[in-house]
Amino acid sequence: MSELQSNPSVMPQDRKKMMGILDRFEKQAIDQERMLDKSEDEILQQIQRQQQQQQQQQDSHGKEATSRNNIGGGAAPRKLSSKERNELIRRTIEEEQKEALGEEQYQRQGGEESFAIDPKDREEMDRILEQEHQDLINRFQGVNLDEESFESIWTRLSPEERQEFRERFMISRLSGENDVEDGGIDIEEEIATGTDSRNHRSASVDDDEEVEARKLLQEMGETLKRGGEKVGDSDNNDPMMADLDSDDLRAIRDAEISDLIPIWKPWWEIEAEQAGQLKKVTVSQVSDKDESGRLNAGSIDSKSQPIGTFAEKSSVVAEKFVLDEEAMLWPQRALVQDLDEAEEEEKQRQLTAATVPRMTRAPHPALIYHICALLFAYVATSRVLNGDLNEEPEQTLAYIFDICPFFSPPPPAPLSKSSHTPLSPPAVATQDIPDVDDFETTLAILQTSSLNSKLWKGDTLRLEMLSLLLRDLTLILARPSRSLRSIQQLKNVFNSCMGSIGPSPKGDSSLEEDRGKIGAAQKRTRLFSKSVLHRLFKKLEFYESYLVSDEYLLKTDRLDQIRTEVVMAGIRVRQEMLGWTQELENITRVNEATDSNAADSGDVVGAHDIGAKESFGAKKVLIEELS
Repeated sequence: MSELQSNPSVMPQDRKKMMGILDRFEKQAIDQERMLDKSEDEILQQIQRQQQQQQQQQDSHGKEATSRNNIGGGAAPRKLSSKERNELIRRTIEEEQKEALGEEQYQRQGGEESFAIDPKDREEMDRILEQEHQDLINRFQGVNLDEESFESIWTRLSPEERQEFRERFMISRLSGENDVEDGGIDIEEEIATGTDSRNHRSASVDDDEEVEARKLLQEMGETLKRGGEKVGDSDNNDPMMADLDSDDLRAIRDAEISDLIPIWKPWWEIEAEQAGQLKKVTVSQVSDKDESGRLNAGSIDSKSQPIGTFAEKSSVVAEKFVLDEEAMLWPQRALVQDLDEAEEEEKQRQLTAATVPRMTRAPHPALIYHICALLFAYVATSRVLNGDLNEEPEQTLAYIFDICPFFSPPPPAPLSKSSHTPLSPPAVATQDIPDVDDFETTLAILQTSSLNSKLWKGDTLRLEMLSLLLRDLTLILARPSRSLRSIQQLKNVFNSCMGSIGPSPKGDSSLEEDRGKIGAAQKRTRLFSKSVLHRLFKKLEFYESYLVSDEYLLKTDRLDQIRTEVVMAGIRVRQEMLGWTQELENITRVNEATDSNAADSGDVVGAHDIGAKESFGAKKVLIEELS
């Protein structure tokens, strides 16, 4: 029956008809077995009861009356012949079928002839089985099962056959009942014995594969940490990773999930790739001897081939998108040359201009740098939170305020020593934010503010991350529509925060006190008041008015100038990264030379050499922290 279900070439109507025939045949066989287990007296008594029920329901016929008189209650039981016994069994089966199916359904299925398989049905069943057998022969024609690989055989199986194989032989390792001594599963042994493992099947195959992959990575990581000690079996060390190169081991050891799972890609990168502002390059990374030697410490089998012997030949060739800096230096009208893109830009600008007030006077020259700082904080927060800005909107705004001092709430008013009440508004100190006239000064302020930001979770803004954020900022400044979209997403975060806070009427102190008593827990977790968020929301609308203004931004080269400054800052940061890397390599070579000279000259080391070594060591620590 399993072969019939797994054959995809059988027509649905044929399959349904065949299954009905097999079900009827199986039921009839069961009923016949039950009748054979009964004695002659039990059969006679059952026939008597059935005939009495028939007599009460319908008029008796002459033949039935004669039969009833012959086998009446006073008749002495006698030994039945084989022919009479078969006739009684047949009639008993008919009566049981009538009781189980009902009179009408029994008549529809063929009455007395239903206990036997119809010759046409048997012929149809033989035809379907022959068709299935021929299909199996055609799929595996010319295939040597002893020499063929498992993958090749697997591709020849139908989906139903694959599922049946999984149910029988792919035992889940979560149960832990059928695991062999070495921690694995012998599939060949399971296939040979034909063990039915359906009870070990999980509800979802995808969940099983995910759990299996995580468990495997965890076991490999534990093995690497222990330096070759096999978990649970120290005498049987199999070279699990003999086929893995140093890059694979480094990805597992350092938990580089980005090499295994595709990470979130920002929307501005997707638009830049489509617009050709990111160019594709091929990167080849070759493992060095030092890295291979460090990875050899985690080898599982000491007899296996050392990683360092093939690390020089091991390389990873990948394609990645890098910023087309030459294109980013072009003016705005050169970046948007396609007619459809230009129309889309104008449409986006008109939609935004209709929702914000028009700018009537020239803004401060430093306004564009304040907007750049806000966009920098936006891309940094989006990168760290993987684009989930609205999951915790208040915490998102807290991250942005920490990074961007140009766009943050005012500090709390100082309390009076005598009355412990806030001072009057004129005495409240404003934020001490220096005026900026270039992007380098703006970037320095942003880096200083990032030192105490909780966004980095106790870490600092490293040069590699800074280079990535500058690239993101350049892509957003490439088109005004991207800047407007970024600010619109920030406005959505503000709306989520202000919507959760609810209305707060001005001047009603009693209502505020009652609300504070009712929702004390919510008030403690509230980071910003609605009035503060409302003022900052209006500031966002002011930024939008500036970005859509023709007179003060679009018809000038102001946007091109700031984008050029950001590109140059990104180039400078990359040069610093390269310089620190080269300096670190030089210090490493000097330290190695100093150690070798000290070993050659004996245990006596001069004070000058010790001081030089300590100086190099301190400088090396500083470089590692900054890089």
